[in-house]
Amino acid sequence: MHIDQGELRDLLVERSSPALDRPIPWHSLRARTRGARRRRLSAVAVTFAVAVVTVGTIVNLRGPEQVDHPTTATVTEKFPIQYEESDGTVYRRLATAAFDPSREESTTFQVKVSGKPVAILPDCPHPKAGPPRVSVRVPGLNKDFTLSLMNSCEQGKAVDTQLFPAGTRTVRFSVTTYPGMTLPGKWRFGVYEWTPPATMRTASPPVEPLAKIGKDLSLVAKGSATWPGTREVTLTVPNRGHGLAIVTSCGDGLAERLSRKLWVNGRLKDFGDCSLPPPGGGYLYLGKRPRSEKTTTIRVRLETSIPEYLRRPGMLTVAVYDDVR
Repeated sequence: MHIDQGELRDLLVERSSPALDRPIPWHSLRARTRGARRRRLSAVAVTFAVAVVTVGTIVNLRGPEQVDHPTTATVTEKFPIQYEESDGTVYRRLATAAFDPSREESTTFQVKVSGKPVAILPDCPHPKAGPPRVSVRVPGLNKDFTLSLMNSCEQGKAVDTQLFPAGTRTVRFSVTTYPGMTLPGKWRFGVYEWTPPATMRTASPPVEPLAKIGKDLSLVAKGSATWPGTREVTLTVPNRGHGLAIVTSCGDGLAERLSRKLWVNGRLKDFGDCSLPPPGGGYLYLGKRPRSEKTTTIRVRLETSIPEYLRRPGMLTVAVYDDVR
């Protein structure tokens, strides 16, 4: 019976996926691989390596360099070897690891990297579970790269790390519980490198803001910008003696990946990740403005420290609401 490299790769994935929970059946795996090789019509050398070891050492489940048909990852998928997000960015798995807070306070694992941007994808015991603390350290560098996994369980989206220094080839992940926090169930993590598409796709249309929020907030101004061509929105509204509410959000795959800063009349008032559109959108309330200020100018700007984001489309929407209370 003919068996090709794809079938052998599938066999490897099938046998290696449960390795975090029980020992790898090396004898059976090698026997089946040798049998498949003997049945091949032509001699093709294929080498497979799977290294899964205990806490504090390297956990490396490397996938192939190329997969013909990447899948789109969702929260129910258990760490595909390779998948593609809606903007064409391809994620390739480097490693997986497990953390059981009922048995351990923390776990660490090392991952080999190549210099591409790195992201971590959690497999949560519950979609709305509060995640543990995850930090990354480069050997020889006295600095922690802390990740925020908030909302990642519900969204099923990988969280990007900061860029590592040039020449980094190994990083060390640490997973711990926050002080006083109880984590449910067993957690798993997939570590990925990602590559943006060679040709950037067109950004999605901006999300239309709600005309009213509740009984008291009425839309008075709105604006949008398409990343990376336009990175800033400025709105000026008259001072009617009421409070103002400002809602900012980002669309496409860069929501909660790009950072945004917000100024009011030239003063920096807020900064952080650019949130998903409402109901998850960022919300900032301003009290009544001094009567001496005839107008209020709001400026919102998108920023990033990851150059590869410049090859991924995004959309910023800013909406200003008059609070009549």
